[in-house]
Amino acid sequence: MIRGIKKLFGIYDENYEYWVYTRTIKVPPEFRKHRIGFKKFNQKKKYWYKTGEFESKVILDKHHNLLDGYSTVRIAEIKGLDKIPVYFVKDPNAYKAKLKREYLGKRNKP
Repeated sequence: MIRGIKKLFGIYDENYEYWVYTRTIKVPPEFRKHRIGFKKFNQKKKYWYKTGEFESKVILDKHHNLLDGYSTVRIAEIKGLDKIPVYFVKDPNAYKAKLKREYLGKRNKP
């Protein structure tokens, strides 16, 4: 009940799964410019076909701007899914910094 009221005001709890309409997700142009790797995309599609769930989480800010999980959103768009599970973060800049650290950490491993 309380989450429903918070949602009306654009207040979302972190680490809680919400279902939102795919059409309300705002995908930044830089995501659409880059192609998803063929192997990665097929792996994620196969996982979805097998389990009925997405392999990667969709992460949004409170304005429904996509921060992470573009391949999942793309699969949902292609398959015509109305709603998908998403998670919200309160501080998008901190989340982006975390992603950058993780990416750089993977690149620097021997």
